[in-house]
This record gives sequence, structure tokens and C-alpha cells, in this order.
Amino acid sequence: MSATSRQKRRRVLAAAAGLTTVGALVAAMPAGAHERGKGHGHDHGHGYGRTVDVQLLSFNDLHGNLQPPSGSAGRVTHTNEDGTTRTIDAGGAEYLATHLREARKGNRYSITAAAGDMVGASPMLSGLFHDEPTIEALNKLKLDVTSVGNHEFDEGAKELARLQNGGCHPVEGCYEKKANGKPKTFRGADFPYLAANVTNEKSGRPVLDPYFVWEKNGVRIGFIGVTLEGTPDIVSAEGIKGLKFGDEIETINKYTKVLERKGVKSIVALLHEGGAPASGSYNYDCDSPGPGDGISGPIVDIAKKVSPQVDALVTGHTHQAYACTIPD
Repeated sequence: MSATSRQKRRRVLAAAAGLTTVGALVAAMPAGAHERGKGHGHDHGHGYGRTVDVQLLSFNDLHGNLQPPSGSAGRVTHTNEDGTTRTIDAGGAEYLATHLREARKGNRYSITAAAGDMVGASPMLSGLFHDEPTIEALNKLKLDVTSVGNHEFDEGAKELARLQNGGCHPVEGCYEKKANGKPKTFRGADFPYLAANVTNEKSGRPVLDPYFVWEKNGVRIGFIGVTLEGTPDIVSAEGIKGLKFGDEIETINKYTKVLERKGVKSIVALLHEGGAPASGSYNYDCDSPGPGDGISGPIVDIAKKVSPQVDALVTGHTHQAYACTIPD
């Protein structure tokens, strides 16, 4: 996916709480900027010099599952290229941390992004403490950015803001204590939660940041985060009181223009909406040869209609795994 010459196709990814990667995201480096120890790139007259490969790692719908499921639920069947299968351990923060660490090795530019429902509908280990343990685990996993999902609103916008910005629970207070016995304040997420299409009904402003620009050595990637417009239909009225949920396509296109005005040439949408691979799809990869290629669901129409300036979509919500290429 090129940041300097727009393509006719874009990648759509979902990992169903596992890990997926697109290693071919190409980011433009501004003319005059350069990696340390390397020379300048060539300026092609568009304000940008050479490009660099950026690895994008993503996952979604973690739902506070810090421990792997017990028994066979904690193992998945993987299909090998020769058609044979093997069973491997999966699930939990330790599994995810190990695979993130391995995937990041040797990649100078690597970003980890998620597509919502990091918390909510969580096991007791996390839910009993209002999902503070999951936010702390994601901090240690070095998550760079995530969109909100519908479950981020289970306890309302104020609680979501607390998870982002820190502070002790308004009713139950602080769960931890310092060495001197005084309460230890929950510090919140080190990564930004993005909610571009979730606005305050009165002010019209997003309840959290609508976008985030990742930057390293002059390489810039813009991320726009949205949840499904139908969130009010699946969350309690109290949880979304005073909030308005806008159209996903309109919102992504709106902030794509904002990022372009800021000179960001590589853009990824983090979208808590998804689809499902066709029945029999080979190894969850719609682009691989084999029966049942393709993807269906709301994400297909969204992917076709969002701005061609968006290079990739990291999706979620349906708890299905797929990596597909869809025409603009």
C-alpha cells in the first residue's frame, strides 16, 4: 500500500483476539527527513522523498481475556500450506505478548493497533476491577493505539474517560496501595483510545481523540478510530446517555481530509465493525487460492466507500479472523 501513489485496493484485517499483520504498509518520508545513520531520500517533487516499509500488527475484541481459556478452548487448529492441520496454544496476555515480541524483532518500524472491545464483557480477573488490569496489561504490551468498541461504553463515557486518563473508581476508589500505605492512583492507558464518530450530543465534539499520528524518524502514519454506528442498539441506554454515534464512512472520510491537510500521507482506519470470511476460506486469507474466497458483511460496503486515501482498515466486532483485499 503506497503512500505516494494511491492504489485501487486496500487491505482489511481482523484477528478475533489473535494477532494479524500487514507487513507491506508503505509510508512516505518527508523530503529532508532521514533515518539515523542513513542518507536522504530522493525528492520527487511532491514534498516527500523515499518510502519505508512499516509493519502493522493488529488485534481486536480482547474483552479483558488476560488468561487463556481452559481446556480445548485455549487451543486453536491451524491449517498449514500443504493442507494439513496442527493444534497450537492460543489466548491470554502472555500468548499475545510473546507473539508481539517475536513479530517486532528485526522490524525498525512496527506499529501495534487494535480495533476496539479491549474491555467489557470481561472475565472476573479483569471485570471485578473495572478492567484496570487489562489496561495495565495493554500498556505493558506496548499497544500504540486503539479505536473504541461498543463494549467500551458498557459503564458509560465517564468511566471510559477514566480508563483513558487515569484516576480511581468514583465508587470503589483505588484498588492498590503504595509502600507507605497510601492509595495508588490508577494511571490510565498509555495509548490513545480513538472515538471519531462518538460525539457529545450538546457540544458535537468527539468524546475522545478522533485521530492519532504515529511518528518515528520523520515517518508518519495517521490512525482514525470509529465504532459501529449501531452501538446504541447493543449497549444499555445508560451507557450511551448524552452521546451520538455517527456514520462510519462519513466520519472516516472527514478525518482523512484533516490528516491530509496536516501532511499525513499514510492513513489507517481502526473500525469496530466487521464481516466474515466465506465458508471454507483458506487459512482466513481471502487472497489465497482455494475454495470459498471472499468476505461478506457490513465491512465490505464500508471498505468500498471510504476515501481511497485510506490504505488499510483494521476491523473487529464479529469475532472472525480474515485478511482480505477489497477494491476502493
